[in-house]
Amino acid sequence: MESAQLVQALKERGYRVTPQRLEVINIVLEKLMRREHPTFNDILNEVKQRMPSISASTVYSILKLLEDSGYVVSFEHNGRTYYDSVTPHVNVMCVNENKVIDIEDAEVIDLLKKRGIHPVAITVKAVCAGSQ
Repeated sequence: MESAQLVQALKERGYRVTPQRLEVINIVLEKLMRREHPTFNDILNEVKQRMPSISASTVYSILKLLEDSGYVVSFEHNGRTYYDSVTPHVNVMCVNENKVIDIEDAEVIDLLKKRGIHPVAITVKAVCAGSQ
């Protein structure tokens, strides 16, 4: 989803699109388009570079709004909360490294759908060999 579409969808749901919300939305969407898995701190640090007076609680509430509205999902790994796209894919969390790898496996997703399960996010813990 593009920023303009997300902004319009939030307006249609009755939310005001403040400069702070717009900045967080832009940063999150940029990171997700680059297939990154940003943490709360990643997002907060980048927003603070652009808007030094923004509070952590404001950023948290915007991320919660995006998640509660179904525009992002979050998952935990090694004590951190990561934010991700709602496009169905597999997140492989490397237990031997501090990284998350996306795998797009239509076969796994199709198998789940055949069983009446429509995944938003699938997380797998694994030992990862070398850099992917």
